[in-house]
Amino acid sequence: MIVLRTIENFLPYVCGPINQAFQISRRLASRNVRSPILTSYFDVDPNLPSFEKVGGLEVTRTPVWFHVMRYAISPGMIRHIKGFDILHAHNYRNFQTDCGFFLPL
Repeated sequence: MIVLRTIENFLPYVCGPINQAFQISRRLASRNVRSPILTSYFDVDPNLPSFEKVGGLEVTRTPVWFHVMRYAISPGMIRHIKGFDILHAHNYRNFQTDCGFFLPL
């Protein structure tokens, strides 16, 4: 089983939703459930790798083309929304959640 997790930004910046995404994915991995994290470069160092493993978790970051307040448009993530069984979108009112909701599987 694969649980794809979307969130507008991810580590090294840490706040409630980011910690939640990390902890849930980490615990699922301990039960042999793959739970990759799909995120953007919004509010994180643009020099971070586009793909890395953080604490054993797969993290894919895509560039932000522009943002309106905290709504960060990162269309590059669209091609990564495939091949999963469950999509867990963290937060609401963000491009990453909207992609998971509106794009057909």
